[in-house]
Amino acid sequence: MTTPLRYAWIPFVTASALVLTACGGEDDTGGRDATDVQGSHAPPAQPNEPGTTFEDERVSGYVDAASDPLSTFALDVDNGSYRIAQAYVAQGTRPPPESVRAEEWVNAFAYGDPAPTEADLAVRAESGVRTDAGGAQLVRVAVTAREVAAAERPSVNLTLVVDRSGSMGEGNRIGLVKDSLALLAESLRPDDTVSVVSFDDRVELLLPPTPVSESERVLASVEDLYPRGSTNLADGLSLGYEQARSAYRPGGINVVVLCSDGVANVGMTGPEGITASIAEAGREGIHLVTVGYGMGNYNDHLMEQLADQGDGFYRYVDTYEEAQVLYVDELTSLLAPVADDARTQVSFDPELVSSYRLVGYENRAMDDHSFADLSADAGELGAGHHASALYEVWTTPGVAPGTTIGTAQVLWKTPGTNAPASAGAPLLAADPDAPMSDSLALATAVADLAQIAQGDGVDGRPRASAYDVQARAAELATRGVPGAAELAELAQRLATLG
Repeated sequence: MTTPLRYAWIPFVTASALVLTACGGEDDTGGRDATDVQGSHAPPAQPNEPGTTFEDERVSGYVDAASDPLSTFALDVDNGSYRIAQAYVAQGTRPPPESVRAEEWVNAFAYGDPAPTEADLAVRAESGVRTDAGGAQLVRVAVTAREVAAAERPSVNLTLVVDRSGSMGEGNRIGLVKDSLALLAESLRPDDTVSVVSFDDRVELLLPPTPVSESERVLASVEDLYPRGSTNLADGLSLGYEQARSAYRPGGINVVVLCSDGVANVGMTGPEGITASIAEAGREGIHLVTVGYGMGNYNDHLMEQLADQGDGFYRYVDTYEEAQVLYVDELTSLLAPVADDARTQVSFDPELVSSYRLVGYENRAMDDHSFADLSADAGELGAGHHASALYEVWTTPGVAPGTTIGTAQVLWKTPGTNAPASAGAPLLAADPDAPMSDSLALATAVADLAQIAQGDGVDGRPRASAYDVQARAAELATRGVPGAAELAELAQRLATLG
């Protein structure tokens, strides 16, 4: 492959590794013709522009363990909420509280959990006592998926569905899409296939399923894209799935990648109508990855829900460097299916635990009785994926360090066979005299900052300040903890915003 041509575009904000690219929105050309928009060097949309849509999931409170000792949720590897917050802060604006999903902040960081070698998923748990909260214990439940070597990954059938509506002209987002396709062509194998569908108020097949070996044809498929019209997202996805089905590879990676800001304004526009049409495709083994770009007229809720219902994951990306990490380093491995409909159930011993709270996962909660029902939709994990769940736990008086206070169980289906599989780990009471591990300290700091961005306190219990998180993250950075310096910078910027 030749080195991909890098198109000129205006970055929104530099951040660390992310995944995929999504762009677009409703017609905002202001009467200019398409050539004027494509050649424009207008700055990216500001994040506080009207039309940006988030869903307030509310923050979970503490649960009485005697009344409800079970906590059940679908696993989630999304991290779009964290990247969106970075974009807001880089523009000098606090992220809206309703944009914060704490689990996506926590899952934006890696904690060094080892990948399993003898099973598809592994579960571990670690505990610590935070002295600044009256002795509350923090428990991190970590799930990691096995890795798949590049030479062993299944073949790929990938359909790119690109939003070319009016707001694609902002910051020359169309250039980033072209860059992304070039990067994608570099990272796939010659015998993998790529299809390209574009949409505004109309839908067009730019490239039927084509081997990546025909790289010039693949890259030429988006060469004449320019922003125009409004956004018929539903019909764009429909044609994308049609192409994915036509080139379906049994036992392979079959995925539709949606590049959009989610502001559907033609045809079906709400998450309920659109997600209903893609859920069946997920059950057929065609996964949906959504990646958002652009804060002006941006529908975070729709993009996140589409990925959840499409058995995939959601990302937000705003720089060429982030797209490069995705397409070159991560995409094909992350898309290799390892576990379908994965869910976690944590069971607390009510004799030893008085109350607990799961940080985040509000919109991934499942009924406790659905845990064992593998027909119930849950989360998907690809090779190398990792997910963490952080609990605040209050133990009853006299519980000795090292005592088992609960168990964490993960259940999933093996892709291809749908055979059930499970893994588990005990939750142990922490030693108040022992320091937290670096991984737990980092996850706790990330969760604290997310909750600060959501608002002060839960059930009247105060939270740490952003300055406090900054100091803790900076200390971790001096010890070389990966991600700590990035968190310290974000916390410092949030603190200065008040």
